[in-house]
Amino acid sequence: MLRHGAAAVEFAFIAPLMIFLTFGLIELGRLSMLRDSAIHATREGARVAIKPSATTSEISSRVEEELGLMGISGGSSTVDFTSDGSTGVELVTVNVYIPIAENSWLPNTLAMGHTNIEGSTTMRRESSN
Repeated sequence: MLRHGAAAVEFAFIAPLMIFLTFGLIELGRLSMLRDSAIHATREGARVAIKPSATTSEISSRVEEELGLMGISGGSSTVDFTSDGSTGVELVTVNVYIPIAENSWLPNTLAMGHTNIEGSTTMRRESSN
């Protein structure tokens, strides 16, 4: 009889901790998946951006399409073109920002004060010559 009471007390102490750890690991996995999705979307956008005739709207459209396919809402992107005058190499950088609050499964995320998941890819543009 005494053993049943001890097991109930032990369960009462351990169950909340185990539930917290389980949901915490699930949320950390979700945040990791969002980061990988952001990087994937930037790569797809950069693949469009390396073409000499690519426009910013085409690049942003491709990034939004990728984010939509992955079920991510509220993401935004920026595109920066830079040129190295000495070598004539033109680079394009695609950045993606995914709001954690709109894509988290738990109300209080483990993001430690961050509001966005960010991804970035830089590629060299193809020559138009």
